Amino acid sequence: MKKIVIVTRRMILGGIEKALISMLKSIPEDKYEITVLVMGKGGELEEEIPNYIKLDCLYGNEKTTLEKIWKNTRKGKLIAAIKIAWFTLLSKMTKSIFKQEWYHSKMLPKSKIYYDLAIAYHVPASFPVVFVMNNIKAKSKIAWIHSDVSKYKEQLRLYQEFYEKYDKIYCVSKEAMEKFNNIYPHLHNKTSVFYNIIDTQQVEELASREGGFYDEFDGLRILTVGRLTKEKGHDIIPGVLTRLSKEGKNIRWYLIGDGDCRSELENLIMKYRLKDKLILLGQKINPYPYIKQCDIYVQPSRHEGYCITLAEARVLNKPIITTDFAGSREQIVNGHNGLIIKFDENEMYMAIKTLIYNRNLSLRFTEKLKKTNIMDLNQLERLLESV
Repeated sequence: MKKIVIVTRRMILGGIEKALISMLKSIPEDKYEITVLVMGKGGELEEEIPNYIKLDCLYGNEKTTLEKIWKNTRKGKLIAAIKIAWFTLLSKMTKSIFKQEWYHSKMLPKSKIYYDLAIAYHVPASFPVVFVMNNIKAKSKIAWIHSDVSKYKEQLRLYQEFYEKYDKIYCVSKEAMEKFNNIYPHLHNKTSVFYNIIDTQQVEELASREGGFYDEFDGLRILTVGRLTKEKGHDIIPGVLTRLSKEGKNIRWYLIGDGDCRSELENLIMKYRLKDKLILLGQKINPYPYIKQCDIYVQPSRHEGYCITLAEARVLNKPIITTDFAGSREQIVNGHNGLIIKFDENEMYMAIKTLIYNRNLSLRFTEKLKKTNIMDLNQLERLLESV
C-alpha cells in the first residue's frame, strides 16, 4: 500500500479541517496507508477522522518542553535533548513567526518513514509548509493552499525557498491560484486549482437530523456560519440588521461559530440594541439543520480561499448572498444562483431587501442550485494514481 502523510495545524471546527475530513473519507482505505500529523491534538473534528487513518501529534505526546528534554535525556539521546533546548530558546528570543517555525522544524526529528506522498495542508504561510519540506522524506511533496494568498503577501515571500522545492502547489480556487502566481510568477508551472471536496450526501444526511432552531420565532431567519474572526466580516452585520429592523422587518440573524471577535460582537449587539435580533449560537458540530431551516444564507467575509460554508449552503439549496472574495465567483453566478456584493453595509442591506421582497428570485436561486454538481472526485483520483 502506498503511504501518504498530511500535515496540518489542528482538527478544529473550521473550513480547512472540514475539507480535509471530506478528502480523507474519499481516499480508498484498501489502497493507501494514511497518516495525519497535527501540531496539537484536541480539535473538535478529530473524531470525524476515519478510524483506519493514523493520527499523530508532530510535537509528540509530551505536554511541556521540559518533559520532552527529560524524556530524551533518560533514553540517552543527549544531542536530541540539547537540540530541543537550544532551538526552543532561539524560538522564544525571536518575534518573527517564520523564524519560530524554522527553529521548531530544527528541533523536531526527521521522519524515519519514507512516504509516497507528503502534503502540507493549511494556509500558505504556516508551519506545515516548513515541516513537510524539512522533516519528511517523500517521493512527492505537495503544498495545499486554503486562503487568499494576497492577505499573506509579505509573510509569503519568506517561504519562497520552500515553495520552490515542492513538486506541486494546489490552490482551492482559480483566483487564489492567480494571486499566488502574481507573487511567485516563476512557479506558475507548479500551480493548479483543486477545489475542496464536499461530501454532499453527508451534508444532506446531517441536515435531516434532529436539531436546528428551537426558538418559536415566526419571522425571517438569516444565517451566517464561520469563525468569529476579523476576516469573516461579522462586524458589518449589526449596522445592516439595525437598518432592516428600523423598517419594521421581522428578522433574526443567527451566527454559528466562535472566535477572537466574540466579545467585540457582543459589544456591538449591546450598542445597537440587538439582543433579541442578532443571536450568537456558538460552535455547532452539526450546523446543517440550521442551514436547512434558514430563509437566507449570508457569507460576509472580507477574504477567503474557497469557503466551505458557502459550498455547504449551496448543497442545501439556500438563497445566498455572499461578498466578492476569492473563489466566490467560482461558486455563485451573480443573479443566476445567488447574489454577489462588495463588502459594504449598504450593498448587503439592499441585497437582503431584494430577497425579502422578490420571493420569485429566491425560489429561482434554489432551483438553479438543485441542478449544480458540487462534488467531483475525478481530480483526487488522478492525483492518487500519479503517486
